Amino acid sequence: MSTNFCYTVVKNLKPYVKYFPQLTKPVMRALIQASVHYIETNKCSPEILELALNKLPHSGHVIPENFCELFAAILQIMQIYLRTPVGTVKLNELRECLQEDLNLNYECVEDLVKVLHNHRVSLTKNFIEAKSVRNYPKHMQWRINISLSQELPRDNAAITIILHFHLPDGRYRTLELPLAMFHHLRYKLANLLSEMQSLEQRPVMKKF
Repeated sequence: MSTNFCYTVVKNLKPYVKYFPQLTKPVMRALIQASVHYIETNKCSPEILELALNKLPHSGHVIPENFCELFAAILQIMQIYLRTPVGTVKLNELRECLQEDLNLNYECVEDLVKVLHNHRVSLTKNFIEAKSVRNYPKHMQWRINISLSQELPRDNAAITIILHFHLPDGRYRTLELPLAMFHHLRYKLANLLSEMQSLEQRPVMKKF
């Protein structure tokens, strides 16, 4: 297996591993359905998640406390796999990574592997097409919000970062990030740039 694939999966999914004990086979199937919808449309419509949330109790199953976190985890696993060249990751090695490194239970692993293997071609095609029509912002503004309260010490002021995007189709989108999440984003970007720089220094890349 590409050691890079397993390394990337474990690294990105580390914050979610603590939620995996909540996963059951019905929950996994609902999460896979929602993830496939996102990959095919590049949109996570509230209706799809609502349908998944309603379907579970109607079938007599409990909704996990961290359903949204689990959805983010399963979606990331599928996206990382689809970015990996075909044939790089063998099925038995994929199972081993999911079951031993991420501690997913056997039934959940089998369902996820089955979908990724049987629908690899269509999922990859939809994944690429959805990315190609993505609306990248043509303009962005940002500001810092500081909320003060007389009941709290000054050190406990609530600080958030507001990002305001203007999309090419004329729409506007606003994203509010807590300070801790903003620092996490900065770290991820810095780490990505560092990895890209290391990759560019490899002899094979200098031939291009």
